[in-house]
Amino acid sequence: MMATTFEIVESLRERPFQLTDISDFRLRESDQIPAEKILESPHITLYGLDFENSRAVFVETPPDVNLSHAPFYFITQYEKANRVLTITFETMIRLARSISVDDTRLVFIQSVGRSGSTLASQIFAQIPGVLNISEPDALTLLTVARNSGSYNEDDLVTLLKATICLLCKTDTETAWVIKGRSYIIGLVDWLYQIFPLARNLFLYRHAETWLRSSLSSFGDSGELTNEERRAKEIERRALFGSLVPSVAQFDANQYLSHAGALTLVWLSIMERYVRYDGMGIEMLAIRFASWRSDPRKTAEAMLRYCGCKPADMTAVYETLNRDSQEGTGLSQESIDQRGRAITKLDLEELNWHLKNHPFIHEADFEVANTLKV
Repeated sequence: MMATTFEIVESLRERPFQLTDISDFRLRESDQIPAEKILESPHITLYGLDFENSRAVFVETPPDVNLSHAPFYFITQYEKANRVLTITFETMIRLARSISVDDTRLVFIQSVGRSGSTLASQIFAQIPGVLNISEPDALTLLTVARNSGSYNEDDLVTLLKATICLLCKTDTETAWVIKGRSYIIGLVDWLYQIFPLARNLFLYRHAETWLRSSLSSFGDSGELTNEERRAKEIERRALFGSLVPSVAQFDANQYLSHAGALTLVWLSIMERYVRYDGMGIEMLAIRFASWRSDPRKTAEAMLRYCGCKPADMTAVYETLNRDSQEGTGLSQESIDQRGRAITKLDLEELNWHLKNHPFIHEADFEVANTLKV
């Protein structure tokens, strides 16, 4: 089994939060090495999945880069990569079979986004013996592949298992904690099928405050012309539609604003949780308000549930006092500078979608098994 290595000639990503792709780099092929070298180095990590060419993409980062402390794994991988490696999906699956993942020490963090999930992952990063992996984009790409309906489901489940195994290839004493982008909640049923003993967390938030935060973080600033607005809508539908089926299914003849698309995302993720709960998949749900009202008790309860609570909580308490996304485009300072405010029309759209959902009609909808602090 061989891996192809590439020299990075140029880094090409236009936006930090776009989906990972091998085309993020302009590459020059340099060598062939035994694929087992990927397992031997903790600094070679899975970056993405190239479905067009049926290969897994890895990057190598310098030894002084601690990806366990990265708020956004895929962004730090891109920014710090000094080499790219690829292997075929077949080789990826064969390599993964040599990795044993004890799912009693595996934690998955699901969320609606903008609800404290990065804070949660940064808390886990402070625990001795925990390997924290915050937003590995291979999982997002598997979500896109599943939603496309273009691939055999058994093949995708096999790839999902191989992906988790390769993310967890470095052994750890306490736990592997994997937080995906919010969209990967669409993989929870498969993850439960593969790793039934894993602990699952779900972080969520009041729809109105979530929409305010999301528009502040990702909304357009300034006035747009009609032509620019239409171009943005097409781009938004394509991206969200690949990640969230309800957006793809929304009436193509009806305008879908940013606020409307985001509301469909929130509803879809909340609906998924309810569906999984009905299937008997247990998750501890944590509201964003709990982090605000009593962050210490919330952190302690979360860590106890996952079997990761240390005797000394000093580092955890210090983390609660920091901006978990400091230094990124989603830091509170960056968001405040953008200054995108929610409008009356945004709120009207939110309420219209809530009214028309089959069972989620309240912005303050509470899911089962929500933590009480």
